[in-house]
Amino acid sequence: MLDSTQIYNMNLLEKGVLSVMPEAVIIIFAFIVLFLTFFEKLSKSDNPYYLSLISIGFSFIYVLMLSGRTVNGFSGSIVFNRFDVFFFIGILFSGFLTILMSKVYMDNFKLPLPEYYSLILFGVASMMFLVSSNNLIMLFLSIEFMSVTAYILTGYLKGNSRSTEAALKYFVLGTFASAFVIFGSVFIYAATGHLNLYNIHYFITSASDKGLINFGNIKIYLAIGLILFLVGLAFKMSLFPFHAWTPDAYDGAPTPVTNFMATGVKIAAFAIFLRVYSLIYNFNIMDFNNILWLLAILSMTFGNIAAIMSSNIKRLLAYSSIAQAGYILIGIIGGGYYGYSGTLFYLLAYIFMTAGAFAIVVIFENFDLMSLDIKKYSGIGYKYPFVAAAMTFFLLSLAGIPVTSGFMGKFYVFSAAIKSRYDLLVLIAFINSAFAAFYYIKIIVQMYMPDGERLIESSSTNGVQPGRGSVGADLNKSNNDFGIINGKINEGLMIVIFICLFFTLLMGIFPQIFINFAHNSINSLWSI
Repeated sequence: MLDSTQIYNMNLLEKGVLSVMPEAVIIIFAFIVLFLTFFEKLSKSDNPYYLSLISIGFSFIYVLMLSGRTVNGFSGSIVFNRFDVFFFIGILFSGFLTILMSKVYMDNFKLPLPEYYSLILFGVASMMFLVSSNNLIMLFLSIEFMSVTAYILTGYLKGNSRSTEAALKYFVLGTFASAFVIFGSVFIYAATGHLNLYNIHYFITSASDKGLINFGNIKIYLAIGLILFLVGLAFKMSLFPFHAWTPDAYDGAPTPVTNFMATGVKIAAFAIFLRVYSLIYNFNIMDFNNILWLLAILSMTFGNIAAIMSSNIKRLLAYSSIAQAGYILIGIIGGGYYGYSGTLFYLLAYIFMTAGAFAIVVIFENFDLMSLDIKKYSGIGYKYPFVAAAMTFFLLSLAGIPVTSGFMGKFYVFSAAIKSRYDLLVLIAFINSAFAAFYYIKIIVQMYMPDGERLIESSSTNGVQPGRGSVGADLNKSNNDFGIINGKINEGLMIVIFICLFFTLLMGIFPQIFINFAHNSINSLWSI
């Protein structure tokens, strides 16, 4: 473990390298995995899969080694502190769970493996860079790096028109979002003369104290820049009305990639928004809390209404993620120590309950006789009781039922909002939560309807996705091909389910462990 004195005595290059070590390990392994494409036997083996998991493990070790320390690298463009540790752990878990649930899925579609796993690793690294960015240029480059990997992964199902269409829509809309970020950065730089977030914070604080914030066009440029910046980040956070890409991208992408976007991309976007908001937005330049208040209400309401009308499980979870983004935003609106800590707790809880739900969606798809249509899930509770019970638990957590992490996440963010006198916002959120429980319970009821035996044994081509084997194949053969061997789930998917069940339950029963971790992280955010 490195102590503060050792870090202080390092030269600028050593500090720079140290500040990006967790990301550098991931990138090195990503290139190694990609290099395997030159060797046919190695590329078709499980080596890319295991190397990817090992890289996540090594990066996690470096994060733990640096935890508790603050390291500024590359002239302050990168900052690593306890705030980054919290989000790095969340992002690494997102990548780890995505890789685990990818193996059987990618074998099913017989797609190139090294390229896929290297893209996942590059995506993880870009998210980590985004979280630790302390410079507007570095922030923009990280967003672009993350977005490019997401665009390619969304369209990774070659020959699947839905996947290609989703990737194209995501790319076009994502390009506009990136433009908003860069134009916002230009206006902020024009107003302050700084690119470093801490320097911008000091400039605004000094200008406010001296009464110079209204001098010239400073306030106007800042307001325009921050609004443009908010639009760009709202796209990544899937907030209404910047959500248009979400249902199509989630539905068309490979399901493990859908999980990666729903958890990794979202947590990275919220992390950088929280950093920027606490340093720049949280001044009386404009009443941004009212804007966020409106975005939260619209996101919750639209997401829940659209989810109720959806019969496709991936689209339903996509709309649910829009609503969840609205709930998470309440913690930021509540602000302060408890609001931001509650936001961090909710984001970590969201990773596990969402990844668990998508892992079970992968299992349902791998039956080959089933589609993404929720009506086809009828009777699964009797045929595969463990899978159905796990899905039930994850859905109840997303709905915010007590003894789950989802309940505690909502409790913390709602409590912070009430303390900040946002009673009406919390009331609307409560109504939305009750409303959302309907479509989660709808899936649970469908799984435990008694006519599942007939649906599973029937041979119907309806709902089979392009690229899959013939539906009329023998069930035992399908089991061997698609991850269900002698009635047992593929080990990677089983590990994902157990990890997610464990943390979803642990965070619901013993939340203090995790909220204390979030408290310490927020303290580092304010250590400027």
